[in-house]
Amino acid sequence: MTHRPVLLLSLLGLAACNRGEPDVKPTPDTPAGIGLRRFEDCSDLRSYLVDTWTENLVSNMYGYGRGGLAEDGAAEDGGDGGGGEGPTDWSETNTQEANVDEPDLVKTDGNFLYIAQQEELTIVKSWPAEEAAVAGKVQIDGYPYQLFLEGDRALVYSYVYDVPAFADRWGYGYGTQLTVVDVSDRENPSVLREVAIQGWMSGARKVESDTYTVINTWQEFPYEIYDAIYNGSIELPEYDYEAGEAEQELWRAQARMILRPYVGAAVGALSDAELLPKMVDAPDVDGGTAEPLLSCSDVYHTEDLSYPNMLSVVHLDLAAGEAGSDVAATGLLADGWTIYASEDNLYVSQTSWFWWWGWGDVDLTTRIHRFALAGDDTVYETSGEVDGWLLNQFSMGEYDGHLRVATSDGWWGSEEVDPANNVFVLDAQDMSLTGEVRGIAPNETIQSARFMGEKGYLVTFERIDPFFTLDLSDPTAPAVVGELKIPGFSTYLHPVSEDIVLSVGYAGTDTGEITGFAANMFDVSDFANPQLAHTWTVSTDDWSWSEALWDHKAFTLHRGMLTLPLYTYDWDESTGEYSGFSGLVVLDTENALQEVGWVDHTDLVSASDCLWDAGRGPCDEYYWYASLRRSVIIEDKLFSISDYGVKVSELENPSDTLATVLFWPM
Repeated sequence: MTHRPVLLLSLLGLAACNRGEPDVKPTPDTPAGIGLRRFEDCSDLRSYLVDTWTENLVSNMYGYGRGGLAEDGAAEDGGDGGGGEGPTDWSETNTQEANVDEPDLVKTDGNFLYIAQQEELTIVKSWPAEEAAVAGKVQIDGYPYQLFLEGDRALVYSYVYDVPAFADRWGYGYGTQLTVVDVSDRENPSVLREVAIQGWMSGARKVESDTYTVINTWQEFPYEIYDAIYNGSIELPEYDYEAGEAEQELWRAQARMILRPYVGAAVGALSDAELLPKMVDAPDVDGGTAEPLLSCSDVYHTEDLSYPNMLSVVHLDLAAGEAGSDVAATGLLADGWTIYASEDNLYVSQTSWFWWWGWGDVDLTTRIHRFALAGDDTVYETSGEVDGWLLNQFSMGEYDGHLRVATSDGWWGSEEVDPANNVFVLDAQDMSLTGEVRGIAPNETIQSARFMGEKGYLVTFERIDPFFTLDLSDPTAPAVVGELKIPGFSTYLHPVSEDIVLSVGYAGTDTGEITGFAANMFDVSDFANPQLAHTWTVSTDDWSWSEALWDHKAFTLHRGMLTLPLYTYDWDESTGEYSGFSGLVVLDTENALQEVGWVDHTDLVSASDCLWDAGRGPCDEYYWYASLRRSVIIEDKLFSISDYGVKVSELENPSDTLATVLFWPM
């Protein structure tokens, strides 16, 4: 766009003489601080929302398309359980930290499998294995996909789209529902409580019976302002992206001055309850009344402006009362998080992308905020800052009073000259920096990280896979002590012992070409000289992948056997036909990753009503319809779980099917 001098001059005059208008807010290029502040009251929250929504509009108009308007949407304990004699050994959900459970689509107590899928919680009798069968089901609102299990209680998470009390301007009532189910009678499980929260679940953790659910909620923007801008009712300065930075900032300043009164009026018209995420806590969500999930003074915010999104940490104690404890929540008004939890603390990280508005330089840094987990009192305590950005939850790890953080430099919006990777050690008490090692693998980015006790492991990738070993025994002097380069890269690292690390990822060539799914075993007994002990790759000419590549809960290691969902695709150009596999592969980690066998669920599809057919008739026998997701090992029996059912096999002979359980028999 080009600017209009007359309009610009008139706006300058307005800025100079109209002292009644709010002050033009400075661009938040340089953060005032890294800590969080608690809103004193709803008036304080309103003021912040006016600031951040104004900046969001300016970013949308003048920030190289970076801003965008905030829109709605997004997109294990062991025990007998069933009484009587039962198994004494079974696999549990693969979690990052001991004693910190993570939700998954299947949980087990050995005697039963509890599976959240397709509008139901299905309980499958799993012992004796040869007698596996559906024991009971209970309807769950929405689309259930994960659960926790605590004794005779299950907490089921589901996506819901039609909560009347959450209905927006288009009539959609989206949210996340937490359903507490009594499973003491496995044949007749019953819903005790339903809690619907406006927003999408980012993650959850369970420490003993305390559950902590992290919910993301977009703050609903005053769309009438957006409409007025685009229909010309609100006239803003035109913009020339080729102009100098000083002139561009002048236009942005005038736009803020014009927009701020409109935003202030829109925010002022909202009730206190409309400023906050909604919750319905009732036996029946459809008939419940919405109330604020938390109060304004329960919400923290960054000292500088961030994109207007609400993170809420929601506590529910499954062991308290008839249907769990009262719901308690703590909020953080900022966008862009990666979460990690130890037994005592929840860490929330935010990278500078989420407070950069689309102009000027940006320092690529990540702030990490620590909240103490103490039942219903989730309290913010302190914050720290490191250079670079985090890949995922495994980029953080707490040990012996310190938080270790792995980051990558380099990002399209940054001015990093020689991007590389780093490991920082922070004192968990005050989040101050105690040690660091920088410049790891220049011009590459982290693909996986894992911190275990006094050791750490890192994988980066450009053309080949450098696997690094880290000595973290001295928090003031972390160090890279070993390196191994092999083609491909690993996306998940799983330390098995002091001497062995397993990984899943992709095999590749020396030129950087990716050739397919691979599992690797690294020998780290000589920590300064790690070696690739064994590798297993898929025999396919075209394409292969596994859910375990991005979701560690699909990775099951028990009794020395590694079980992984696997999908392959091969296209024969000469015949114009494809072939493939959708199922489970079993590898023996104690015998050089030897392939033990496969489990195929295609026959379950042909025996079931088709989930993706509106009429629920027979499916075409396309192999991917089975969608094998998880596996559970109970004693020496293997339970493979797909969208259509469960197969029970001998662990050391997976092709030997002992029982089949159909969720949707024809």
